[in-house]
Amino acid sequence: MVLTSCNPHKSQLSDGYVLYQTFDEYSMKGVNSNDEKPQKPYVAIIKNDSAITVRICYSNGKEKDKYIYYQNKGGYWYSIIKDQVDPKLYFTTLCDTVPFYTERYFYNDTIMEYSYYLRNGHKKSLEQLVFKTRNSMVEFNLSTTFRIRQNKKFEDLKHEIIDYKEKYPYDDRELAHRDKNYIFYKKVLQGDSIFLYENDGKMNYKLGCLKDIRICNSLGEFDPNKSENIALVKNMRVICK
Repeated sequence: MVLTSCNPHKSQLSDGYVLYQTFDEYSMKGVNSNDEKPQKPYVAIIKNDSAITVRICYSNGKEKDKYIYYQNKGGYWYSIIKDQVDPKLYFTTLCDTVPFYTERYFYNDTIMEYSYYLRNGHKKSLEQLVFKTRNSMVEFNLSTTFRIRQNKKFEDLKHEIIDYKEKYPYDDRELAHRDKNYIFYKKVLQGDSIFLYENDGKMNYKLGCLKDIRICNSLGEFDPNKSENIALVKNMRVICK
C-alpha cells in the first residue's frame, strides 16, 4: 500500500505527517541527517496532544510498520507491542500461540520495558524488566512472586530500580536457583554499530564481556528488530576485555 505519508519528495505532507530520517525514542522526537532527503528506510511522524504516530517507510514508498505512542498525564509516553512465540503458526491460523507482550514507558531520556508471556489468556510468566539509556542498560529477571497494581504500573515498575543492587543479586551465572537477579550492560557506539558489554557486577563502568554487536540501518537504535546482529551471525564466543 502506497501512502502519502511515505512520499520522499516532500518534508511536510498533506496528511499532516512530517518526514525524518529516524525517530529518537529517548527524546521522543524526529531526527534528520545531513542529507537533502531521507535515506531508506526513513520515518513519517505526526503528533497531537495525546499521541505520536510513527510510520516506517521502506522502498517504493511502502509502509510496513506503524508505532503509536500515547501520552500520559503522569509525564511519560507509553506503547505496547504484542508478538507471538510462533509467528508463522499465528499467520496461518490467526490464533494466539503463546503471546509475548512488551509494555514500554518513555520518560527523562529513559526507556523502561516490561515484558512477559501470557498463558491461558491471563497468567503471566517469565516477567522481565529492562531500563535503557543512551549509554547503558540494566536487565532484571523479576521474581515469580512479583505483583503489579493495574492502575499504578508505571510507579510500581519504576520503583524496582531504586536500590536494585540490594533488591536483586548480580547474575554471576553461578547460582542457578536464584529467583531474581540483574545484569548491567554498557553500550558503546562505534560508527553504525552498537557494542553491548556486560559489567563485572561492581558497577565501576569498565568494559566487561561482549554480549552483542548490532549493525544498525539508517533508523539507528529506533529499529533494533530490523538491525543485523553480527554476534549471532558469526556465532561469536563471549569476548572479554
